[in-house]
Amino acid sequence: MDLYEVISSLITKAGVTGHEYAAADVVEEYFRRYSDNVWRDTSGNVFCRIGEKKPSVMLIAHNDEIGMMVTGIEDNGMLRIRSVAGVDPRVLPGSEVVVHGKEALKAFIGAVPPHLIVGGTDAAYKMSDLLVDTGLLPEKVNELVSIGDIVTFALEEPLKLKNNVIAGKSLDDRALIACMLEVAEILEKRKIVGSVILCASTQEECSGPGAGVAAFSAEPDIAIVLDVTHAPQPGADPSSTIPLDKVGICVGGNIHPKVFSMLKAAASEANISYEIEVAMGFSGTDADFVQMTRYSIPTGLVSPPVKYMHTNVETMSLDTLKNVAKVVAEFIAGLGSDWEEKLCLDD
Repeated sequence: MDLYEVISSLITKAGVTGHEYAAADVVEEYFRRYSDNVWRDTSGNVFCRIGEKKPSVMLIAHNDEIGMMVTGIEDNGMLRIRSVAGVDPRVLPGSEVVVHGKEALKAFIGAVPPHLIVGGTDAAYKMSDLLVDTGLLPEKVNELVSIGDIVTFALEEPLKLKNNVIAGKSLDDRALIACMLEVAEILEKRKIVGSVILCASTQEECSGPGAGVAAFSAEPDIAIVLDVTHAPQPGADPSSTIPLDKVGICVGGNIHPKVFSMLKAAASEANISYEIEVAMGFSGTDADFVQMTRYSIPTGLVSPPVKYMHTNVETMSLDTLKNVAKVVAEFIAGLGSDWEEKLCLDD
């Protein structure tokens, strides 16, 4: 499978938190390549069940992305915006965007230049300082745009960098949906004892309620959450990052200790370099909701590192993404008939 091609088809669709419809259509199309048992729930989560036997392992990666929303239309046709689910206003000035009104309108985000700011300032722009400019006359803007319309970063394919590294918007977490498909491809060549459920979840960027709904309805025996973590970058605390070429395996309060141990063993078996990521409490991913669902679903978390999270230039290694898929596939293939015993916590 061409990971770059799949990621490109996913991130060039809009899917801001709570508005994942267009991206979900693409996910559903890919899921149907692996099973006829594909469906959506009322929260917009997209599922694909491959097989029926136990144990059922749910792989979950979120389909939503950060974005913006129109909150006002100025007399001159400029649009006021607010962040939806975590856009960093420091990166917005000069960004190309799309306003999803009655038509998709290409636009850019502007701000008052320093020359015109009385007294001048070196401070970063706040969201209230920014305006979206479509280039249209005010009457046309009012015809096509309404308060509440979604604004996304430009719907462009990722930029190819050296060493099989890519940069683009919403790699958090669409790249991990592509990774789930890679797992499905690997498992087609492996014999497994159970079944796999793929889930592209909604609303993770606003705390993750979609994942809780998904886990409750799918009722898996085990869940592996796939989400990004932070890679080293200037100004970042090294203790809070993982090298771009290593897989992160999380341990923490809502990570099942036996699933954690089995993921480490799977990485070693697949000869994949990994680092342990520590989450003292919640991980800030879909794992938080999945682990608390029903009678507590044994949950693990595997991550590729990215630079510049929650910007339009999120940067990751496709080689590491493939390694995440290899670890997860090895974990699933390694589950035997004694899987329940393996999950039992020590007395």
